[in-house]
Amino acid sequence: MIVNKHSYSSIRLKNVAYKLFLDITTEDYKVIFDQFLALCKDVGVSSAGPINFAVTQVDLQKRFNIEVFMTVDRAFRPTKDLNFRTYFCIDMLLHGRITSNNFVDDEIVLLEEMNRFAKENKLTFASPYYHTFKTDRKSEKGWICLLYTSSETTRTGR
Repeated sequence: MIVNKHSYSSIRLKNVAYKLFLDITTEDYKVIFDQFLALCKDVGVSSAGPINFAVTQVDLQKRFNIEVFMTVDRAFRPTKDLNFRTYFCIDMLLHGRITSNNFVDDEIVLLEEMNRFAKENKLTFASPYYHTFKTDRKSEKGWICLLYTSSETTRTGR
């Protein structure tokens, strides 16, 4: 696990397909990501970057709402099942990476470390945690970047 404590990052995406999924569990991840990719295919667009998601709400039964989004190869007209925004930008992000395959346990440790760093440096939380799935250069090993804003600089285009 790696936390970048020396500089901030940003998310800057163009031509973004997105969908909000409600009442999800971690067991639903594969299904919702497959469904999201199928919805993109249905409107005739292809991935132009990694899948991202933000957990926007967690209830007492550990079910949560998740917004899945991804850069696609061209603009499209939104449908009742899939939305579109021209751009998505967030600046001043503290971020960390999980480079093992033990995502659940390592995410907890990484988030604790990021929260400790934010508290020590008096950073303000202004967004949900963002996750980005990526693979290495050989497209073999998956890893997740975990990001959250330290100041309110979120912009989205519709």
